Amino acid sequence: MKRLLTVLLTTAILPFSNTLALHAQDDTFGLDFSLSAEKKIKRGLDFSVEGGVRTQDDTRKIDRWTVGAALGMKLYNSATFDVKAGAKWEYLWVNNLAETTLKYDQIYTENGFVDVEKGYNEKAAYWRNRHRSSLSLAANFSPNKRWDFTLKEIVQYTHFCEASTTVDKYRLNDDEDIYLKETSTKDYRPKDRFILRSRFTTQYNTRHCPFDPYASVEYGCGLNYTTNKWKYTAGTDIKLNKQHKFTLFYRYQTEDDDDEPNGHLIGAGYSFKF
Repeated sequence: MKRLLTVLLTTAILPFSNTLALHAQDDTFGLDFSLSAEKKIKRGLDFSVEGGVRTQDDTRKIDRWTVGAALGMKLYNSATFDVKAGAKWEYLWVNNLAETTLKYDQIYTENGFVDVEKGYNEKAAYWRNRHRSSLSLAANFSPNKRWDFTLKEIVQYTHFCEASTTVDKYRLNDDEDIYLKETSTKDYRPKDRFILRSRFTTQYNTRHCPFDPYASVEYGCGLNYTTNKWKYTAGTDIKLNKQHKFTLFYRYQTEDDDDEPNGHLIGAGYSFKF
């Protein structure tokens, strides 16, 4: 068991060790908690609802609250291979943290143009809600009773609602003292984003043990805008019985847009089937 966990964790961590070093200065740490319930409607068709909360800024601030529902349908099923289609909708309340931006004047000297600090802008924290819909297609291969390999393709649409916040502009006066020059309002217009996510997951069904460890890697590519998103996850499902299951995981994520903060997540989830 220890050897298996070591292999899975190493597989998940090695591909992004360089990414960790490049983004370490911008990383944050958060916790992710989720609760879900699933109902089998008929053979090959299921419906689920879920909710969750996530923290950020080293767990000091709420990152988001989420609620959602999903529908899954098996398109093909055999002893070792199956294909499943899915549709999902979520509503998110997302907390954007306060930001401080240094401001500079450019002056000319005998050494050329240099930047001289003239103050800073302080943007207040604000909430910006969004709703998200996605369609997915997943192929699962189980060569034996122990191993599962899943490739899942997801087309995701996110609508960002309008929002506003205040910006305080602090500047240096002639005596080099800082003062509040003015306060303005910054408005965010609604916007829509489409992204394609590709996720590969491998999981081991441990014999005579409730722990089923897994590892996954996900890449997201913007369809109507430019972005690159990576998520690396290692964790385990803990089967209590056929209806109740806990999930524990560690995740590192990095991206070059403002959708989610870069950094580390420790997550825990509970799911119930009825």
